[in-house]
Amino acid sequence: MPTPALLTVDSFLQIPELIEKAAASRSLTVKGDRREFETEDVGTYKLDEGLLKALGKVGFTFKPGVIPPHNAMVYLDGHSNQKGQEVFVSDCWDWKRTEKNPYLAVRLRLSVSERERGIVAVPHVGGNCIGGACHRPTINKLVIAIASYFPDAHPLLKEMTLDSYPIINWNSIGLGGVRSISHLFEEWRHGHNELVSKLANSNISPFSPDPTLAGHNYFVVESDQPGLFGQWEKQLQEFKNRLY
Repeated sequence: MPTPALLTVDSFLQIPELIEKAAASRSLTVKGDRREFETEDVGTYKLDEGLLKALGKVGFTFKPGVIPPHNAMVYLDGHSNQKGQEVFVSDCWDWKRTEKNPYLAVRLRLSVSERERGIVAVPHVGGNCIGGACHRPTINKLVIAIASYFPDAHPLLKEMTLDSYPIINWNSIGLGGVRSISHLFEEWRHGHNELVSKLANSNISPFSPDPTLAGHNYFVVESDQPGLFGQWEKQLQEFKNRLY
């Protein structure tokens, strides 16, 4: 019987590939770095009378500041009563009063979550404002209101709740069962004693792919997982044999 080919990190998926597959499945265009990707705008929304009325129903106001220099600005305020360590309330979007066409734009930041078994899409709201809210409950409330008001809002925005973000799960992109090398190694290690973890983190580690270096950066499809377990088992046994 031929010897199975050695599984290497080249055999596995990296975070950018997972993000790109998930984004493509929801017609999203992304730009990003090693860990987190941001989409282009999934929607732009003019603050016209209809939208402001809808936002007002969930507690938002849109009005000018009173005390200088704030009286030169107009604020979309979420009234979350949340304050940062600074003295100002940071739960609003603001425009100069001279801005004739204020609008909001929503993007999604995509990141891999093994706990959620997929890609988490967290909304961020900007537009042509000077500054924006930084408290998540306020942002979430705004996005939910926008998604409810606009029938053609992106489907992911309509999956938002106050307490949870949309998930593009593994199954929906044909990767059900995919797991990181780090989590797989922890599962496999439980069949051995704690010394195996110490060995993996040492400079004499026999394990390839290295579960410490590959960690949460490489992901293994379900069909390759038994082969990876067998490979680590063989490497551990060969290491033991060299000790005698």
